[in-house]
Amino acid sequence: MAGCTKDFEPRQQSFPLIQTTAVTNIDDQGAQFNAQVNKAGTDPVIDFGFKYVERPTTRFKTVTDTFSVSMVGSFTSNFSMKVNHNLNANLNYDVMAFATTAQKTVIGNSVIFKSMVTSPIQITSFSPGSVLDGDTVTIYGENFNRYGSDYVFFDSLLLNNVLRYNNKLVTVTVPPVAHAGPINVTVDAFYSKTTSNLLIVLNPYITSFSPNHGSAGTLVTLKGRFSGNLNYNKILFNGVASTISSSNKDQIVVYVPSGLSGNTNITISVNGKTLTTSDTFLAE
Repeated sequence: MAGCTKDFEPRQQSFPLIQTTAVTNIDDQGAQFNAQVNKAGTDPVIDFGFKYVERPTTRFKTVTDTFSVSMVGSFTSNFSMKVNHNLNANLNYDVMAFATTAQKTVIGNSVIFKSMVTSPIQITSFSPGSVLDGDTVTIYGENFNRYGSDYVFFDSLLLNNVLRYNNKLVTVTVPPVAHAGPINVTVDAFYSKTTSNLLIVLNPYITSFSPNHGSAGTLVTLKGRFSGNLNYNKILFNGVASTISSSNKDQIVVYVPSGLSGNTNITISVNGKTLTTSDTFLAE
């Protein structure tokens, strides 16, 4: 009795088969990654390109960052890309072609090459993108310094409070800033530096306060956007400074100062950036 098992037909294979070929054009502009497609597969390829990672060295034995670059255009029998991102001169890298379908990602064989160039660093984004003095902000980018903390400047002010760093990010505390709006942030990795003005410094503001009347010593709760650093916040009633009981970025509790009477304006000031409420507090 004949068997009923259907033979595998490689031409109907759903996923592609790809091969990473030798890296070429290794120079002071980067390196050209190359691949060929041995079988295209039946499922559409939605992303393809190369993944690469620095090979461990005696100085930096554990490398956790795998970088990925995607191609644009159609998935063809051969594809190549000149890469100059996240490379360091005289270090070895493993390069692997990849192709992704809706069902799986196929990784090609590894090819080793030694870089002849150290890529320039660049800032790609900030998280969060809008901050106030005292906030924690993470600067994301490429080819930051892994072996020591980068120098970070807000305008010309060098920060001394780098909280964490690696070759893709550096986290800092926002220093006192005298103006709201875009600010120049510079990351200096010793061999290269880059500046971005995509980070926005906010003005503080008050959205509400309660109660809206009271005598000296009354506790008033203000809601809005303030500095997380209590020492950066100044609350004034008709220009008279109040004492802060507690504060965070969203709420401040203050004591009504003495010597006031009638309707008074409340002002929040954070290192010179101020806002005065349109509603008034009735001092009794």
